[in-house]
Amino acid sequence: MVFTWLLIVVGVVAEPGATPATEASRFQRLVEQLEADESGRQQFADIALMELAEVLLAEAALARRQAADKQAGPRSPVGWAVAVEQYAGEVLRLQRAVQANKPVQLLMPPLADPAIQVGAASVMLSHPRRDQQGVLEARIVSAFCADNDCARVLAPTTPAQAARQEPIPITAETPEPAWSFTRDGNVCAQRGLRVEFPPPAERAGSRLVDERALCQQLFAELNNLALELRWQMRQGVTLEWSAMVSTSLPQRTDHAVLLNSAGDTLLIALPLLHGTPGLLYVLLPWLAAEVGSGPPADITLDAVKLGWTTSVSR
Repeated sequence: MVFTWLLIVVGVVAEPGATPATEASRFQRLVEQLEADESGRQQFADIALMELAEVLLAEAALARRQAADKQAGPRSPVGWAVAVEQYAGEVLRLQRAVQANKPVQLLMPPLADPAIQVGAASVMLSHPRRDQQGVLEARIVSAFCADNDCARVLAPTTPAQAARQEPIPITAETPEPAWSFTRDGNVCAQRGLRVEFPPPAERAGSRLVDERALCQQLFAELNNLALELRWQMRQGVTLEWSAMVSTSLPQRTDHAVLLNSAGDTLLIALPLLHGTPGLLYVLLPWLAAEVGSGPPADITLDAVKLGWTTSVSR
């Protein structure tokens, strides 16, 4: 496993004549908004450098574990891990300079990863795994927006438009699904989404407890995801349903959901949705209706075909 990226540089030079992407991601738009906000730049740089250092140290620790488990193949990653740890130390040194109020500039070259310049030194905000760059940027934005009103910063509106915006709750409500019990099996349902379970052959009481827990988890994950998608839309993020896919993250319990071709990524724990192959894709029309970007959708899930009956029958 070999990673290459620019370490500490004196400056970042954009390629002449380069043209930016047609649509900027939430991360890129946030960086642009902070160009005129010195205090915001300092806070953003402090957070971004810490997130980058944590990512680098986690990758170095993983490489060392692979070496200890003899999973590295003929080339040991220990030397790479040492170099990454040294780089993380440089990143943390720059973070301390930010905290000491050294001048900070946020750089967004058209054909390169974003960078932070502190005094005369700069560092690229690059994840060592290229397919995880969106995850790093999402972590930075999430941490920054936890203490700042990014919905206001990223999606400025006129007073009339703001007045028409419906309030979005901070946490999702997950009411108990409606249940029906027939000879053909139990059914849980909520707002057009139904889960059908087969008729119980035995242990009916025990199976019902498991079925209830599974349905509660499903709707909890869906409601949390719908709420987060609504917040993303409020911050000007375009949801491209055809591009939406979830992936697992190394050494993390949450998942990354790609939202569009601009690279906007949502970090959220979806153990059931992600762990059931094809389920998120099937439920995209229902989610689109939930966040107000699609017509009402009626979907029925077969617990047998999804492989859920094995888990609830144990």
